[in-house]
Amino acid sequence: MTRYQPTPQEQAQRKKEALAERVEKLARVRMLEVIRKKLPDALSRPDLEMVAVDYFRRLGHDNHRRLSKLYAWEEKKSKTSWGAETVDYEKISAAAVQAMKAADLNRFLVICALVPDLHCPGYNPRQSLEKTSNLARVAIRYKVDPAKVATASARNCQIQRRKSNAKPTSQRADRCNGTTGERPAPQAVEVNPATLKRKGRAKRGP
Repeated sequence: MTRYQPTPQEQAQRKKEALAERVEKLARVRMLEVIRKKLPDALSRPDLEMVAVDYFRRLGHDNHRRLSKLYAWEEKKSKTSWGAETVDYEKISAAAVQAMKAADLNRFLVICALVPDLHCPGYNPRQSLEKTSNLARVAIRYKVDPAKVATASARNCQIQRRKSNAKPTSQRADRCNGTTGERPAPQAVEVNPATLKRKGRAKRGP
């Protein structure tokens, strides 16, 4: 079995492509260095929006949904290039970021850093929040007592559970089945007298 040997023309083409790649990489690095030196002490509004949108994009789909629910964004579905309908969270977040004031945009960046800590691992859903997590450290910094929050959350869950258990079984089943639990009213049935006479004769016989 012999190894493939590129032709002189192919070798020259590969060297040309490799050189073009090195030039492109070097140009991008130098462009970044120039921009870094030109950045002001306080970020401009376009730069801040760019950072926020890019940060949001990197969070992943599950965190997109959590943030959308937290900010009560309207999740309109749009058609994709392959015909399916989906929620474009990146487009929604970009519009929301543009409408934010400077202070709200700063808060949004902090929330983006905290929202990944809302995930509870499926293999251990009762695992407590790690003390080294961003959410725990920020809670301490802003004097939020995690123990009190956990106690209040447990109490709310118990109340909701009691309310759910207090409802009649038929209503819960109807809700699961998508019905209202009301029985339909009986419908009147029209009877033809001639039909009754024929049935009476048949029973009496000839």
